[in-house]
Amino acid sequence: MMRRFPFLMILLLSLVFMLNGCNSNNCPLTTVSFAHFEFLNSTDSKQHTMGDSVVITGFTVADVTVNDTLKDGTVTTRIVKDSLLNEILYNKPTTSMSLPLSYKSTTTYVIHYSKKMRDTIVVEHKNIPYIESIDCGTMMFYKVNNIRYTTNALDSIETVNPDINNEEKINFNIYFPTN
Repeated sequence: MMRRFPFLMILLLSLVFMLNGCNSNNCPLTTVSFAHFEFLNSTDSKQHTMGDSVVITGFTVADVTVNDTLKDGTVTTRIVKDSLLNEILYNKPTTSMSLPLSYKSTTTYVIHYSKKMRDTIVVEHKNIPYIESIDCGTMMFYKVNNIRYTTNALDSIETVNPDINNEEKINFNIYFPTN
């Protein structure tokens, strides 16, 4: 019996380590949340293709503290708005787009059709931090409260699904007039 004890102990320990090593954390493959936009024709709701000259940018506006020195030597502090990020997000022919949202409460996108023609889309949203498990880390989900937009080239925007999370589903339909 004593001769078998080391063999059984090694077998038992090996089994414990193997079972512990096979633990899967079941974390989602996609941990980033994007707003999904579909481009459609206003008249028939068929896909609308954006040309290759269209550029879509996004930017975030933040409060910046400015200190001004007055003539009498006193310093006044005021808060001004400043653009922090102005980045090209899309620059290719497409019938849809998936764009990131800001961790602030509003996200602004600009669709540049030409140097002089553009539309601005402002998405107001609530940020919802989400923890699946400690192993998976945190994710940010969003709940759309409101959407504002200009109508220089686009016709309208419909909110299809206000819940933006890591699932790839359509959140907005952007309608363009048929030319």
